[in-house]
Amino acid sequence: MSPPAAGDDTRPPATEDDAFGPQGWGDYRRLWSSSAVSALGDGMRLTALPLLAVTYTTNPQLLALVTVAGTLPLLASPLAGIAADRWDRKRLLVTVDLTRFVLVGLLSLAVLADSVGLPLICAVAFLLGVCEVFFVVTAQSFLPQVVHRRRMTAAYGRQHAAQLVCRDSVGQPLGGVLFGVGMALPFALDAAGFLLGVLLLLTVRPVVAEGTGRPTAGWGAMMREGYRYLRGDRLLLALAGMLGTINFFVAGVSAILVLYALEGLGLRPEAYGFFLAAGALGGVLGGTLAARVRARFGLFPTALGGLALTGTSALLLGTTTVPALAGAAFLLMSFGAVIYQTLTVSFRQTTVPPEVLGRVNGVYRLFGTGTAPLGALLAGTVADRFGVRTPFLLAGVSLLTLAVCAWRPVNRMGSAQEQPEAGDTEAGG
Repeated sequence: MSPPAAGDDTRPPATEDDAFGPQGWGDYRRLWSSSAVSALGDGMRLTALPLLAVTYTTNPQLLALVTVAGTLPLLASPLAGIAADRWDRKRLLVTVDLTRFVLVGLLSLAVLADSVGLPLICAVAFLLGVCEVFFVVTAQSFLPQVVHRRRMTAAYGRQHAAQLVCRDSVGQPLGGVLFGVGMALPFALDAAGFLLGVLLLLTVRPVVAEGTGRPTAGWGAMMREGYRYLRGDRLLLALAGMLGTINFFVAGVSAILVLYALEGLGLRPEAYGFFLAAGALGGVLGGTLAARVRARFGLFPTALGGLALTGTSALLLGTTTVPALAGAAFLLMSFGAVIYQTLTVSFRQTTVPPEVLGRVNGVYRLFGTGTAPLGALLAGTVADRFGVRTPFLLAGVSLLTLAVCAWRPVNRMGSAQEQPEAGDTEAGG
């Protein structure tokens, strides 16, 4: 991939007053819409891809390989962070989405031609994972160029809620239904969503923060700078380690979630998407209410409370056989996870200097998400030997323990760094 050229489609820097006003809201709305459209297609694919894999094998270890393939690229997060600092972020987002359009379009053609097998599914998952790493790191670094930093919790919460609505509440149930109509249909519509998302992204005019410019240092030097920054901030380093633990177990239960739903709960493939939609509803509530709850209880008490709720819900998922109760537990699990994610991401976005935000995000995500492939492998092995509920029980106990152990030190460090955000209560509604 060659470096995209820097663009000149910028507007004057936003102020806090116009961050969601006519000028600032217009660009944010188009960015929001682009994410929402792409997320709708993602949701259909995220349901259809495991269902496609299940048509070839029901072995938990083999199914986990699809998640492993999709999460291995997370190890390249530092490279994605450097790319986000070196290259024009908007054009990088467009390039990645065009690549995803081609990949998913080719997969849909392969499904139509009945030329798909588990190796091809894993290969596509890996390549889409590479694209996802570059997109997520770049998008997180791009958002402060469109939205005033003091509105970051509300803006990120709204964006995350929109993604959950379109991807999980709508896209995933729709993906299950469309897969039953025609196995290639959800993938073809996903490709179309990426293309429409590109067209919307092209209309967004970023704000270039004052005093920033393209770095001239080499990739190695920039990567070391990101490591040094993270190592020098004890709170961010602790949060990165906590995120790594969380994603180890969350990736594990995600890897065998389709088997849990089909075999453990007795759901039909068409109902699997609706089960995922229950989790999406919890995520929407978490993303929408994060700023409001933070304003009442404080950033880190709220975030750690969300983590504890995630662990408790995972335990309930591991013990129930009632679909309705499992759906409610999945809703609460997603609610707690999104509360934690929204608040800790917005904290990082507003405390790291914008000129190094990309490379710090990349290194942070290496620690925070690089554990996911190992978690998926372990969960597949455990589920194969001890049943599909056991990974949920392990996740619940571990996440609850993490929340308890981190409560005092994280709140102590956070109280010295946390900065109140203007309009949290207003925007959070």
